Amino acid sequence: MTFDTILESIMHTDKHIRYATIADMQGNEIKTRVREGVEPFLTPQETKETLQYAANAWKIRKSFEPRIGKGQYVLAVYDKLRRLTMPLADKYLLMVTWGTDGGTFDIIEHMQNMFSGDATKDW
Repeated sequence: MTFDTILESIMHTDKHIRYATIADMQGNEIKTRVREGVEPFLTPQETKETLQYAANAWKIRKSFEPRIGKGQYVLAVYDKLRRLTMPLADKYLLMVTWGTDGGTFDIIEHMQNMFSGDATKDW
């Protein structure tokens, strides 16, 4: 599965998804999709900082895995959007945002199903 294929599939998951990006574990953006007609809330620099923060936070969570198990995802809820961050094959991070009027549970469930099991074993 290519990054383009993954992002395309994510964007088709729900019409409320605004943005999806894949970053490496240092927070460097690899590929991004923004829904047509959507204006980002953050500047490119702020987005870069957000990805770096998410990568660092994930490294800290990973240090607790032996005691509490592997992290599945983190959901941040803001006034203007919801943001899901989840690891992909321990090499990458996926960040997806959607509006406050979207189907949060359906989006999270789809992301978990999409990347569970052997879906990312070749990365």
